Amino acid sequence: MRLLLLLIVFLLVAGLVLYLKPEYRDRIQDLSSDIGLSRITPKKTAHLYKWRDVSGNWQITDQLPPEGIDYEKLEYRDDDNVLPRPPGLQRQ
Repeated sequence: MRLLLLLIVFLLVAGLVLYLKPEYRDRIQDLSSDIGLSRITPKKTAHLYKWRDVSGNWQITDQLPPEGIDYEKLEYRDDDNVLPRPPGLQRQ
């Protein structure tokens, strides 16, 4: 019984620390994603639209292009790298 009470107090204190110190939360999320565990918060996805304007210039916006213009819908997740990590470079 005493061990159970101690465990409950420990979990409450840990939860309070994570609530009051968001930098600790971020660090735990980074560590958990590095070892393959799912993240605590849901992944965010940005939706963008790629299209050519009347001058032929490419436009990438978060708003739909004017009606009648062909466009491509792009999705970017916050957990994806834009560039691959160079070979031999370790994350620190």
